[in-house]
Amino acid sequence: MKLTIEEVESRLEQSLAKSDALRPLVPKGYRVQVTLLDQNERKKRRSASAETWSPESDLIQISFEKESEDASDEGVVAGNAPQASRVESSLSDLIRCLDHAESRPGYTFVALKWFRDVALPAGAPAWAQSDAVRSNVLRDAIERRIVLTGRIPNPKSPQFPVTTIKLNRLLPEVRAVLGPGGSPVDSNDEGFEPITIRGESLSATVLRERR
Repeated sequence: MKLTIEEVESRLEQSLAKSDALRPLVPKGYRVQVTLLDQNERKKRRSASAETWSPESDLIQISFEKESEDASDEGVVAGNAPQASRVESSLSDLIRCLDHAESRPGYTFVALKWFRDVALPAGAPAWAQSDAVRSNVLRDAIERRIVLTGRIPNPKSPQFPVTTIKLNRLLPEVRAVLGPGGSPVDSNDEGFEPITIRGESLSATVLRERR
């Protein structure tokens, strides 16, 4: 039976969680997270075959994710449930952090690079201290259209436009995280229509902006 990337990650997480060598390193209240990456540090598609990951050229990332406070014992044993909880927890942190960044007085946009490298590690939990994890979570949010990207002219260097980001406040999951006290939906979001942009993918943009 062929395994998927998600299944391999889950099995590795369970094995590492039981490892006597690793257990002393896991902070209290955290669990082990395994992420399979390609050689460019991009997350492998979780539904893809495990055979698409090569131990010779690709990478494996081991990190610690804070356990959800409302996670039940049944969820921890289930295997797939903890992974979903971790992703949603990280995205919730990101949504709240970006909402705060967008509400700064006197600022009309949020630069992707500034948010990822400065605002996110300053305002989010321990997971955001890892460059690779931050990029992965942000890329996931962009691919799921939780975060929308754009380009604006750079006043200092017009030849190098600034990549900007903003929350897609029309999505139910964004509204659920922010609650009734969240910032109102932008009128531009209500009229938003996706368009096809030639050039590199959004995930490539996130990785390129790391430099």
